[in-house]
Amino acid sequence: MSSKKETAAAPAVAQGKQKAVKTKVMYVGPTVPGIGIQNQVFTEIPASAQEVIRKEPEIGNLFIPIGKYPEANVMIREKKGYIYSAFSKALNLKIGGKK
Repeated sequence: MSSKKETAAAPAVAQGKQKAVKTKVMYVGPTVPGIGIQNQVFTEIPASAQEVIRKEPEIGNLFIPIGKYPEANVMIREKKGYIYSAFSKALNLKIGGKK
């Protein structure tokens, strides 16, 4: 009978661990002070980057779930898609464009 109690307790512990895990995001834009370093992984978007995103919402597209990296890399390499558009905007910010 004690084995049933132990078995019942195990799923509760596993569920608790799943809730604690945050989805990590990767910044796939160019290295820009105040936004991020290219391909840096975060547990959440940094406050300094959130300020830039408030002014330039498209920059938010550069913070992606890690699993989406291959797709994002193709867009950047082929110079097309919404990720490349956001990448270009971040590059513009880096070289002193519109802030």
